[in-house]
Formats: sequence, C-alpha cells, structure tokens
Amino acid sequence: EKWKAVTDRYMSAEALADFEAKRAELGEAFDATHAEMGAKWKDLGSRIKAALPMDPASDAAQAFLAEWKALLEPFTRVATPAMMEGSHQMYENMDKWEGQADPGFDHEVFQFIQAAGTAAK
Repeated sequence: EKWKAVTDRYMSAEALADFEAKRAELGEAFDATHAEMGAKWKDLGSRIKAALPMDPASDAAQAFLAEWKALLEPFTRVATPAMMEGSHQMYENMDKWEGQADPGFDHEVFQFIQAAGTAAK
C-alpha cells in the first residue's frame, strides 16, 4: 500500500498496466516487498551512503554502479518505455516521497548513482 501511494503519483496509467502485465516476468527477483531483494538493495544503498562523498567517475563508484545495474537487471530486461519513464520520474522526485516507501536507499544515493551513470558514458 505504501508503494501504491507513491507509484500512483508518478506512473502513467500505461506504466501501471505494463507493470501489472509484466508482474510474472519480474517475479520475486524484483518484488520490492520480497525480503531477500529488499535486503540486497538496503545493503548496497548503505554501502554507497557510507562511501559518500566520492568521485562518480572513480573505480569504486563504477563498481557500485555495476552492482546497482545487476540488481536492477530483472526490471530493465522486461521494462516497457512507459515503465522506464514512470520509474525515472518517481526516483527523480524521491525527495518528495522519501520516508513514505523504502527502496533501500535514499535520494542522495540515487543522485550519486545517476552521476556515476553519467560519468560512465
């Protein structure tokens, strides 16, 4: 219910429908309520937070980015453009909903990962 309140604000009707249609493909590996997956995101988020500040182009930052992408892979493998856009909007606005739902990392960590991704390009 916490996640629904957040996703309903940032996801289009198309994105929400796509998430529902892709639920079986996403499976437990990308279920935000699944304890094991939640623990993996929280572990990674905590390690990144503890390492900040850090140069987004550094080897350590790029290693964190690689871990992030690996955890995100079940989503990116099946996500439609609407799902990608909705997720992007939701996390870009994380500072407005932080504390209402817990993805395992905070807005500062998300911004850092975005910067590391930009530095990787």
